[in-house]
Amino acid sequence: MTDSFRNNVINKLQNGDFDCTKEFTVSMFSGKHKLMILWILIQEGPQSFSYLMNNLKGISKKVLSNQLNELMDDHLIDKSEYMVGRVKHTQYSMSEIGNTLVPIINSLNAWGEMRLNSVDIEKKFNR
Repeated sequence: MTDSFRNNVINKLQNGDFDCTKEFTVSMFSGKHKLMILWILIQEGPQSFSYLMNNLKGISKKVLSNQLNELMDDHLIDKSEYMVGRVKHTQYSMSEIGNTLVPIINSLNAWGEMRLNSVDIEKKFNR
């Protein structure tokens, strides 16, 4: 199930009355865990569903599944399946389009680190 913001954008796209690139961009990241999923795939490479479940705090299987499906629908990640013996394995990885986001997501992380450091400094001076 998608959130209402994403649904609104999808409806506008389907009706041909979409004109806001900012809304379109933000809709791809709407969802509590999408940026973290992308971050893990960027930093650690292709991963299984269970790896993502174990490394995202407070996410249910249903939410993870939905968010992975939305990221695939937006062509930001790919899903591949392969056999090891008789066991089918699935893994998720960054797609070609998703890889164009790597510098942006890395910049967001760098900004977050800078901001966190400035918050720590502000706390020290406001005592």
